[in-house]
Amino acid sequence: MRRRFTSLGILSMFLMGGLAYAQVKGVLKDSNGFPMEEAEVIVTRTGASVYTDGDGNFNVDAKVGDTLKIIDSMGEEKIIKVTSTMLGDVKFASKASENIELGTVNLVGGIKMDVAQKIGAYDIVKREDFELAPTASIDEVLNGRVAGLTFSSNSGDPGSTNIITIRGVGSLIGSPNPLYVIDGIVVGKGTDNAGIMESWNPLAAIDPNAVENVMVLKDASATALYGARGANGVIVITTKKGRYNQKTRFNISSDTGVQSIAYNEQEFMNSAEFMEWAALSYFNTEAKDKNGNLVYPTMDAAREFVTKSQYNYDGVTDTDWRKAIQRNQAMVNTYNFSATGGSENTSFRIGGSYYDNKSLIINSKFDRLSINSALDHKINDKLTLGLNLNYSNVRRHTFDDGGAYRNPWTTQFSILPIYPIYNADGSYNQTHLGAGNSGFNPVAIQNIDFVQGNIQTYLASINAEYTLAKNLYFFSMFGIQNQKIKEKQYWDPSIADGKNQEIAPGVNPDLLNGLPGGIVTVAHTNAYDWNWQNSVSYRKVFNDRHDLQAWVGMEYQEHEYTQEWARVVGLTRPLPYLTFGGNPKGISAGESEPYRWTQISYFGRLNYTLDGKYTFSGQLRRDANSTLGKNEQSGIFWSAGGSWDISREAFFGNGRVLSKLKLRGNYGEIGNIPYADSWGRQYNTYFLQAVNSTGYGTNPTIGLTEIGNPDLKWEVSKQLNIGVDFSLFNMFDITLDVYNKRTISAIYDKTLVEPVGYPSFYRTNVGEISNKGIESTINAKPINKEFKWDIFGTFAYNRNKVVKLFPDNPEAVQRISGNGIRALSEGHEYGEYYVPLWAGVDPETGAGMWWTDGTKTATTTDRTAAKSVWLGKSGFPKYLASIKNDFSYKGFTLSVFFTGQFDFYVHNMWQNFILSDGSKMGNNQIKSALYDAWTPDNRNAKNPKPIAGQGNGTELLSDRWVRKGDHIRLKEVKFSYRFNDLFKKSTGVDNLTIYAKGVNLWMYAFDKDLDFDPESNSNAYGGAGGKGLYDYTSPIMKSISLGVSLDF
Repeated sequence: MRRRFTSLGILSMFLMGGLAYAQVKGVLKDSNGFPMEEAEVIVTRTGASVYTDGDGNFNVDAKVGDTLKIIDSMGEEKIIKVTSTMLGDVKFASKASENIELGTVNLVGGIKMDVAQKIGAYDIVKREDFELAPTASIDEVLNGRVAGLTFSSNSGDPGSTNIITIRGVGSLIGSPNPLYVIDGIVVGKGTDNAGIMESWNPLAAIDPNAVENVMVLKDASATALYGARGANGVIVITTKKGRYNQKTRFNISSDTGVQSIAYNEQEFMNSAEFMEWAALSYFNTEAKDKNGNLVYPTMDAAREFVTKSQYNYDGVTDTDWRKAIQRNQAMVNTYNFSATGGSENTSFRIGGSYYDNKSLIINSKFDRLSINSALDHKINDKLTLGLNLNYSNVRRHTFDDGGAYRNPWTTQFSILPIYPIYNADGSYNQTHLGAGNSGFNPVAIQNIDFVQGNIQTYLASINAEYTLAKNLYFFSMFGIQNQKIKEKQYWDPSIADGKNQEIAPGVNPDLLNGLPGGIVTVAHTNAYDWNWQNSVSYRKVFNDRHDLQAWVGMEYQEHEYTQEWARVVGLTRPLPYLTFGGNPKGISAGESEPYRWTQISYFGRLNYTLDGKYTFSGQLRRDANSTLGKNEQSGIFWSAGGSWDISREAFFGNGRVLSKLKLRGNYGEIGNIPYADSWGRQYNTYFLQAVNSTGYGTNPTIGLTEIGNPDLKWEVSKQLNIGVDFSLFNMFDITLDVYNKRTISAIYDKTLVEPVGYPSFYRTNVGEISNKGIESTINAKPINKEFKWDIFGTFAYNRNKVVKLFPDNPEAVQRISGNGIRALSEGHEYGEYYVPLWAGVDPETGAGMWWTDGTKTATTTDRTAAKSVWLGKSGFPKYLASIKNDFSYKGFTLSVFFTGQFDFYVHNMWQNFILSDGSKMGNNQIKSALYDAWTPDNRNAKNPKPIAGQGNGTELLSDRWVRKGDHIRLKEVKFSYRFNDLFKKSTGVDNLTIYAKGVNLWMYAFDKDLDFDPESNSNAYGGAGGKGLYDYTSPIMKSISLGVSLDF
């Protein structure tokens, strides 16, 4: 559905103009009598145009005698005359409709669904948003374009995983991401499957330019057809197809751009500032010698000490380590090619793309070569076959991310600016880098060491549609996904970890003889999925009033994951490839047992529509999944709902003000397995794994890696959705949904009372979590003349709460997410911050203070006396909003897209290192550590008096380090020009478009102390646990690009 949005001010501005034109109404239907969505209706006299909605309705400003040109979604045209302001049903007997069982349909869970019978909540993102998108992964495009979808980046490094939630977090563990389906192939939740690389997003293997549309399913009615794994929402990706009865058309496009950091307000000290801060910190110690005299009686004495004794500073060096490990700017180039066409019985499309991203960090890159094709052939009047093939080859040359010292992003604070990159002899400086860094020179690491991966992805599906009898159809689809990942990590023996690797963990020291040595590690991963769907459907319209549809079917899914790895430890000379030569001193190798699960499902669906006004729908699905306990592997899930198209009632009137009104509602219970897509680990079993000597000494051992629970059962998501679709003044299309989603029997880890060996917990169904909210998508077309103005906007609110966690101890608190700044407990949000409350700085002494408890009636300078308090804040935004304006005149188009996230809080996990109050003298600090620190002359400072080595804990966790993440982002700006028909006639080129595009160009943060991007997450903590935690992962990038697209 086309989305248009405007404010009340715009409404009043255009109210009179909207009423001045005659409203010509009609319903576009195909040759089978079913509504046609997304067909463009153009008034040839004025150029005004509208698009039919999901029920085929259109209202256009025209008058009797005008000519309407109708262009369907396949590009076919029909000309009609306006003979009345009420045209009624307009039949469109296109070849497209003749070759499709239903007029306007979407393939959901193996069932073709007529969008006119919509009762659930879903959004569709169109091809225009994906074409020429300068991004490595298609899920990034959804940010801001779907109401209720929260997007966060685990890393700005191309190909890394992202966190996407739809209507809040629905599980206590595992990935919160929705289920992804590509051309009917269930491909999982976009979770990480890397062995050595910091992370890998399987969706980065898909070429965005090959996407036709993405349907985001949100509620029980929409997702129930996927049964298990669909409770967190489903994202259905459909790739581009060919067109029947179309001459072969070609498209060539190219995009070239540059990237830089989108938002980073952290200003680190230069050498002079650091030395002054260090002197101040030592001066404030008031240290005394054995005679009771001050060691640093004056600041000059402290300056002399830190310069000559503590840091041995030469007084000249001033290294910008952040600049040293970056290119001036990242370069991104994209090249696309496609050919599309078809005859009366055959349609085809073949396309290819090359995406090359030379990332901001030196010697890092990501490139993807992809080929995709689609073929549909109508063998006879009864049988039609379809084939979809997608292949991609991704090469990554990346680095260690997260909080490790090998991460080049952490070096901006882990290495002091007073030290040089190179020694006087030109060799890399590895010894004098600061106490916060033990020999990790990032320039040396990026130039010598590496992490690289090669990922080949195969996606293939074949489908068949067969007419068994009149109104009776059979549909079958078989799909496979296979990802082959080859990774390699090299640590040179002369630097960093390779140099420090004197004895690798688990390697017999007698083998090494104390020699230093590097490490070469390789890993080969194979992830394989296949699914087979079969269904029989019946559809018949009785007496032009009763529309009956019924489906029954089955689906089988299987997933298998294996990983093999090998490692050479103790190289005595550089050898960046795996070999058992080169004098290796320790050799280890391993192979994982295949992780495998299967699922078999049976489903049925019944739809009934009366007079095109009243629709009733019900569906039932039974799933059995091998990852659950042997006593609870099967589950039955269902949904039921209906809709009432009030605008079709006789009493509705002429619709000049309220031109459309439709009510919807449904309820359902959907199954979920939060870890089923963590590449097949079966956590219902007692899993034994043989382990070689690495990490376990010289003798092989057998360890228990999973504690089974034969009664582990499905999580069940109970979902209620009430919605309304309405249009105002034939200008505003508004969709509003209210939902209540409650997950019962949520899976969580339960600690063993008397653990023996490892692990010390097992998984069981103990929890309950709730999400309630409201969503709206608003669309407008304020001006629809030669100059056009389209507006699209979304709004969403979600309230999350953990209802039940530990039935035996409801008051229990479970710390989560790495440093424990957040926790789980009944009655609180998922991942709510739970820390002592910071009370600021004592203006008399400069000491840091905390409130003793949540009443804020007393303060203390002893952190141990301050109780942790629930802040009522989490890393998940409660409010989401977006607005997109499209202006077009003749061949010119300007698009401006803003997004916003509100009422959420974020935390830099290294904030206590970069603003340490003197506790981290070996790390560089941000400038406010010096300029906003307490001194006798600056008693109202925000930060305490810095004291070298101080131990009163002002740098430790408290709400001092929690920042409001609210922000507005200029997500996208695009300006383009499409050459007119005169150019086409003179050149024979169907279309030539040139454009300039910017992404993530600007961001406004409501918290002036927020100095990092609030949409960046830590990738060190799986699933929702990393949301809102910044761990110096690669930052989100902004990009500016120029491009051209040519059709002929």
